[in-house]
Amino acid sequence: MAFRLGLGRVIPRQLACFSKSLNARGISSSSFRRLVVRVNLQSEVLHKKYSQQCHAPFPAHCTSAGSASAQDTSPLSNVTGEGFSLDPEGGTITATWRDGSKSRFHSIWLRHNCHCSVCRQCHSTQRLTDPATLPHQITISHISVTETDLEIQWKGEDGHTGTIPLNYLHQNCYETDSLRRRREAGRLDKPVKTLPEVHYNDMIKDDTMVLRWLRQINEAGLSLLKGVPTDKSMIEKVAEYIGPVQHLIYGQAFDVISTPKPINVAYSNVELDFHMDLVYYESPPGLQFLHCLRLDECVTGGESRFLDVFQVAEEFRETHPDHFTTLTMVPATFQKVHYDRDYPVEMKCQRPHIVLNHYDEIVGVNWAPAFEGPLAVKQEDVMPYYAAYEAFAKAVKFSPHILEYQLKPGDLVIFNNRRILHGRRSFDLNGGVRHLWGCYINIDHFKNRVSVLTRLQGSAQPVKRVGNQDWF
Repeated sequence: MAFRLGLGRVIPRQLACFSKSLNARGISSSSFRRLVVRVNLQSEVLHKKYSQQCHAPFPAHCTSAGSASAQDTSPLSNVTGEGFSLDPEGGTITATWRDGSKSRFHSIWLRHNCHCSVCRQCHSTQRLTDPATLPHQITISHISVTETDLEIQWKGEDGHTGTIPLNYLHQNCYETDSLRRRREAGRLDKPVKTLPEVHYNDMIKDDTMVLRWLRQINEAGLSLLKGVPTDKSMIEKVAEYIGPVQHLIYGQAFDVISTPKPINVAYSNVELDFHMDLVYYESPPGLQFLHCLRLDECVTGGESRFLDVFQVAEEFRETHPDHFTTLTMVPATFQKVHYDRDYPVEMKCQRPHIVLNHYDEIVGVNWAPAFEGPLAVKQEDVMPYYAAYEAFAKAVKFSPHILEYQLKPGDLVIFNNRRILHGRRSFDLNGGVRHLWGCYINIDHFKNRVSVLTRLQGSAQPVKRVGNQDWF
């Protein structure tokens, strides 16, 4: 199944190309056509709204003081008095907004963000400028302000004249307070104490309910979808409300069922310690879906366990600051080396357990003890690493934030693999069957879907960080 949101349109001949795939997935063409009509209507509304201005149709979250809503169509209302002033050397421009806050923009920043048709393709919004031709010390000779735009003339050989929308400047201010507000808006909430739930029949009603479900995953890190029909095809149908299913070394979808010669420890009945999946990939999968198809009454144990590792890492920073620093600097080895399988695998990735941005904020955690290879670091880092590793392993194992739940037939749990560690109690089949069916979705597709649906439904609510090591 494939579709577009935003300013792109889905046209009839594209729909015709999807028919075989739709039928194979049990999706009727009429249902898909209704979706196409809704998407295209949204596209038309957005196109009319933004076609008059050559800038991104979905502007960045407004982070300046007294920020306007995402739907603010009167950017000049944020400007007071003369509004803009040019410093004598022409190196910076200062904007004064109606709430009294100020924003300073460097000439070179403005040049790189020029929105004129020479510098930016209007429909795609992509830049057309060659950065090698823009001297970083470029200065401005003249500015003027219209109702919607700042017009700028730069000095230099070409004497380029361009425009930048006022709302674009207001929304992308990089003053310290504005950047701080943006970071605070994206910070993760405290861990939930119970597993959030949504019923499948409620979720599929409309895009409002889909967004409510997605925001639950974004904010809590996980969600339990109840009442999903126990058919293998359902997991991909649910996943495609968000984006395409990833095809990885375990296939597009996979069984979680006890087997005599498992190619993964999860395909047995032993206890699984807390971990993330496929950390040996450069970009591990984002959302993981696990759908309980069958759990016989005679089966004992096998409860699923979840833990917000970002909260564990934040608490670890406070209680073990030296160990915390070690885990941000000394890289672990993550690997999957397995030749005795249909698809032989040798994958290795060296990275630290905790990743920080330039503000020392945690933007990524990597934890998968079962998939760690030999430590390969400097001699002097070995003992500090293992001391920190032991302490963090205990912080994970004995965390007070652990959630535990026995999945039942019809339950489909979705969790952010880049944020939520998962594990499982050991179990005894006692002659019965425990069968889960799983798949993954890329974390960027998830974040994109949340952002787009939020924007389409007229909300300025920010998207929380998703653990993909993005520095914002």
